[in-house]
Amino acid sequence: MEFDVLLRKRRNVYGFQDKAVPDAILHKILENARHVPSAGFTQDFDLVVVRDPETKRKLAEAGREQEYAGYAGIVQSFIEKAPVVVVPCGNKPRFESKYGSPAEKNSRIPWWLTDSAFSSIILILSAFQEGMAAAFIGAIDEKMVAESLNLPADGSIIPLAIIPIGYKHKEERRFDPEMRKKLKTLRQSTNQIHWEKWSE
Repeated sequence: MEFDVLLRKRRNVYGFQDKAVPDAILHKILENARHVPSAGFTQDFDLVVVRDPETKRKLAEAGREQEYAGYAGIVQSFIEKAPVVVVPCGNKPRFESKYGSPAEKNSRIPWWLTDSAFSSIILILSAFQEGMAAAFIGAIDEKMVAESLNLPADGSIIPLAIIPIGYKHKEERRFDPEMRKKLKTLRQSTNQIHWEKWSE
């Protein structure tokens, strides 16, 4: 699939089939997600891959899964029932191993989170390239995620988001024509590109 087509077809998906993701495909998209830019090539991010049902249940709670239930077309327990959930994490110690501690003193922005975000979007696009779907759940209970994954208690490894991945459920939501038109108009009317200097 052409990249521009892939980019436009991608969207957050909130429902997955009860169908396993083949190991070969999973490893392929994880490897793609590793090959992204990072600050000073520190590779200051990690991906925690979860398939254990009990851990997924905890992550679903941390991702406030139940708050999504009222939206039309969202399949119940979409995080918990996803065959794979990936949690991208910023790795501050890896950044500090090159640029010194504390990390915040030697960086304009938290690159360990920026690089985690780079990895996340490639992970999601790679899943779509392989005929699957994903969602980026950023409103998470960070402490609950950290405890569920046994992340270091010192807070040096920071979970960025919860990303459920799998094959899209047939009942997963689709926007009606009016909503599609509204979203298209909104995108066309939002000025995000500025030439030469800032302009309203």
